[in-house]
Amino acid sequence: MTLLLNCLIIFTIISLFIIPANKTIMLHNYSLAASFIIFITSIGLLQIPLSTSIYINTNSFVLMSFPSFVITYSYMLDFISVIYIILSTFLGCLVVLITRVIEYRLKEKYILLFFVLLLLVNCFSTLEILNFYLFFEALLIPVFALIGIWGSQIAKIFAANQFFLYTLFGSFFMLTGIVMIIILTGTTNILVIKGYLFEDHIEKILFLLFFIGLSIKIPMIPFHLWLPKAHVEAPTTGSVLLAGILLKLGSYGFIRFSLFLFPNASFYFLPLILSVAVISIILASFTVLRQNDLKRIIAYSSIAHMNFLVGAIFVKDLLALTGSLLLQIAHGLSSSALFLAIGMLYDRYKSRNIFYYRGLVTVMPIFCFFFFIFSLANLGFPSTVNFISEMLIFFGLFQTVPSIAILTLTGIFLSAAYSFVLLTRIAFGPASPFLSVYYDLTRREFYILLPLAFLIIFLGLFPTYLTSYWTFGLVTWFNIT
Repeated sequence: MTLLLNCLIIFTIISLFIIPANKTIMLHNYSLAASFIIFITSIGLLQIPLSTSIYINTNSFVLMSFPSFVITYSYMLDFISVIYIILSTFLGCLVVLITRVIEYRLKEKYILLFFVLLLLVNCFSTLEILNFYLFFEALLIPVFALIGIWGSQIAKIFAANQFFLYTLFGSFFMLTGIVMIIILTGTTNILVIKGYLFEDHIEKILFLLFFIGLSIKIPMIPFHLWLPKAHVEAPTTGSVLLAGILLKLGSYGFIRFSLFLFPNASFYFLPLILSVAVISIILASFTVLRQNDLKRIIAYSSIAHMNFLVGAIFVKDLLALTGSLLLQIAHGLSSSALFLAIGMLYDRYKSRNIFYYRGLVTVMPIFCFFFFIFSLANLGFPSTVNFISEMLIFFGLFQTVPSIAILTLTGIFLSAAYSFVLLTRIAFGPASPFLSVYYDLTRREFYILLPLAFLIIFLGLFPTYLTSYWTFGLVTWFNIT
């Protein structure tokens, strides 16, 4: 199935090269149809049963052979990778749909978007640490181009360079760890590496190298400065990809590599991980309260939410780890929805200053209805998937480290504060005199936001559709109860 997805995406990219650049309507319709087919194909992954084995499908191809080790392309579909792939293809559909036909260099933008999707599918399904690193690094190129070419303000070049250099800096640490693993084990296959017994000090060094590289992608303080700038300068499509999918590469790497391959070191460094996570939650949450740029507000709230789930990954509790996986899906939906909504406002009024807006509920009631749902999700209101995931994390943390669980409540309370400030400032009060364009959501914008709102509420009411899908795999992979 992974091979089929790769073939569909590669065929789409080749086809886009063939279509003339001036045929913008054809480019848009073809890209939209292709993204929908890719998404429907990825949903078929859910039909494969997971209750009888740890992993459901593996395959391997030899790429290069050396005397000491062999470079192979191995991929695997399991309970973790399937959900990440479906989230990627779903948001890929929305990203194509939000892109306008009059967009600058439309053909090149679609090619880059599908190239990002291709790399993400392979990142989330590869069994080889080296291949993950290569796909992880290759993602820098299209995202760098999306920010640098289609960014919205003059500082977009600086933001693109900052994003590139921060991630590249962290990747050097991860590459060092991969080279050490190859020297010690002669392989990069995680199922083979899992059976290798590392010396205690070696395992700790490897864990730290991977932790630094992946924590920049989350991001965790003090490696977080690239994210707000990248979100502010990126186009709406870039912000959706960053918040909805690319940030999840860090948490996915923590689960797939750090926790799975280095369990003893994960337990040893747990106080450090929880301390950094709590500091990141509190500082990011307080920083949100003093922002006036709408995108920067959502960017800092993303830092707080992502660090909230990082602590839950390493406490080795089934409730916490289940909540962490669910919060990654919830954050991918809610943060993407907020960035899409803010992008719709920017298209109308060419400003993201929160003080520019007031009283939108009188002129854009449908927009404010959706924005109300997404704001409730962002603060973790009951009946949303964010609430269920945060409660699972909190209960899991409280059973293992009660003091940390209580400290994380600070971030939850602050998220309620800044979410309500954002909502009330934009929606209520007398209409702002600066707003000269008064029209509600278009049909295209309505159809973009509707599935996000539906999924946020549906998964909040029926979370077992996902949690029951993970339970067997979590217990088997990580030996937790």
